[in-house]
Amino acid sequence: MSKSTVLKMLLDGLKSGLGFGLAVGIIHLAQGIGLILIMKMPPMTWFAAKTILMEAPIAVVVGLLLSPLFLHKRGALLHPLAMTVVWIGLERWVAVDPTKVAMWLAPSLVGLAFYAAGARIARKRLWIVAAACALTPVILLSIPVIKHKASGGYEMTPDPANATPPPGAPDVVFIVLDTVRAQNVSAYGYERQTTPVFDAFAAEGVLFEQATAPSTWSLPSHASLFTGTLPSTHNAHGETRYLDDTLPTIAEVMGQAGWETRCFTANTFISPSFGLTRGFAWSDQAWITGAGGRGFSFIYRLVDTLGLSTADDKGSGQVVDNIHNWMDQRPADAPPAFVFVNFLEAHWPFHQLPPEYRDAYTDLPLSELRTVGQISFGVQFGRQLSDEEFERVHQPIVDMYDGGVLYTDALLGGVLDAWRQRGTLDNTVFVVLADHGELVGEHGAFGHVSPMYEEDLRVPMAIRYPRLIPPGARIKEPISTLGTFGTIVDLVDVPAPDTLQVGSLMPALAGKPAGMPVIAERFEEELLSARFKPGTANGEGPLLSPWGRYRTYRVGNLKLSTHYEHGEFSSNLYDLDKDPGELKDRAKISSDMVVRQDLENELAAWEAMLGLPPLDAEVGAVGSAPPEVSAAAREQLKALGYIDE
Repeated sequence: MSKSTVLKMLLDGLKSGLGFGLAVGIIHLAQGIGLILIMKMPPMTWFAAKTILMEAPIAVVVGLLLSPLFLHKRGALLHPLAMTVVWIGLERWVAVDPTKVAMWLAPSLVGLAFYAAGARIARKRLWIVAAACALTPVILLSIPVIKHKASGGYEMTPDPANATPPPGAPDVVFIVLDTVRAQNVSAYGYERQTTPVFDAFAAEGVLFEQATAPSTWSLPSHASLFTGTLPSTHNAHGETRYLDDTLPTIAEVMGQAGWETRCFTANTFISPSFGLTRGFAWSDQAWITGAGGRGFSFIYRLVDTLGLSTADDKGSGQVVDNIHNWMDQRPADAPPAFVFVNFLEAHWPFHQLPPEYRDAYTDLPLSELRTVGQISFGVQFGRQLSDEEFERVHQPIVDMYDGGVLYTDALLGGVLDAWRQRGTLDNTVFVVLADHGELVGEHGAFGHVSPMYEEDLRVPMAIRYPRLIPPGARIKEPISTLGTFGTIVDLVDVPAPDTLQVGSLMPALAGKPAGMPVIAERFEEELLSARFKPGTANGEGPLLSPWGRYRTYRVGNLKLSTHYEHGEFSSNLYDLDKDPGELKDRAKISSDMVVRQDLENELAAWEAMLGLPPLDAEVGAVGSAPPEVSAAAREQLKALGYIDE
């Protein structure tokens, strides 16, 4: 074979590989932009743009490897067909759910069609194809940016303070350990020492043994924590995906009282696109790198699987660095700060951790850990596992999840160190809790969002402020983390807005009722539920349906769940002391039917007291005035000892 023949073969392979890579890369980019728009995510322009910059070079390499096909007289046809077969194989290899054939088959086939059309046009007007390849990505990347700017998504201009904090007013640091469930925290008796920092922190303040999150995933839970209201009141959940400006947020209240308000997070939901940064004067926007969302993109999954990725966490390491950099530059006479921090490291993708944490509880190779993580992630989007697949992934997922909890705990230590080094640790209110938990095989399920089981709802929570909280306190009674807003303003003597549905948790330290009602809600996440076929779910159990809406009510060891789905209501009752796994529904046991009815009556009284709409009500606007409460509802709650007036 002559040198000129070899050079021509390689050049043809390079051009074909590059052309196909650009074509299929644009298809994948369009998919990604569509997902950003549908999920109402912020643009993350560079994260999206890199998909083409990564996919095209890989396609060039494959194109060169397949270049001998151009020695065949039909090489111009065979080469792109072979490229398509390879790309379909790669898509299938890293597919979130291999049973969703169209998801991993369509991009390559559409890319082939685009390549063929481009090749035909390029024979006569190459400039048209070159311009299309250059301009199409720019146009696609511009769409979410334009939409974001039009909605005021970059605006962070809170109203100026109308008060001055008293001399010596403390900083307030509000930390969310995203996706950390209480069951896997060593302070709650877990056999692995996953949280030495949190354990020591809780021992220096108050630990809440039975804290319930208001919802099952980041957006509604953070909206609840920030407004002190349930999802059915603030309306930022799976059916709306945005917190409007109706209700005051804790950042607004603290900012108006004179605190400097700052937000540090790699969680994309804590961004202007979802309304959750309202009231913050500044945000580090660590989420803009998209480190926590790599699993949603084909090319990021591919480079990770090929071992070409350098991402070893989900952005929280940068968050801690950002906090330290700010604290290092902060003047000694700076006003007190209200600081919110979110750590995403216990969240999927579980393998995306620094090696010392990823491998803390497992000796499996990274390739296997990455694979089982991908399988479990697919279950959350409709993938059904065989018994053999479940056994393969279950323990490794637990091990990696615990590694994520351990890393999150170390990051918590990094934040505490920033205030310790400044010498103001003991003059700072620290509130540490999780927004929701995670299922790691219980009920055959993985993940969060849909489940209303305790693995998703029961979260760690502790508060440290030596001025007002004695060390070593433990609150055994169930409480709602919805009381976080009221607790913070109580500790710093800032007036609470009248919109809060759960007040300060501090009366519990004196043995008084607090943190009630313990209610959690889940609205249907339509982008998720649409992935499930009728009769399937992420696991098995009555609290796992991806469809409809849930509302749970906790009193002591009893948990009542009400569910509305497809025009029908149902209820379940569990005794969490006798049945912590929630395996035995007592709602239909004759001896417990009176108990269930009593709990339903109590819940109805709270619904009237708080103005909660029925589960089948249309999602609507929320008024800022407290609801009119019937005398009967108020008297019932007063008789039960839940209210004093």
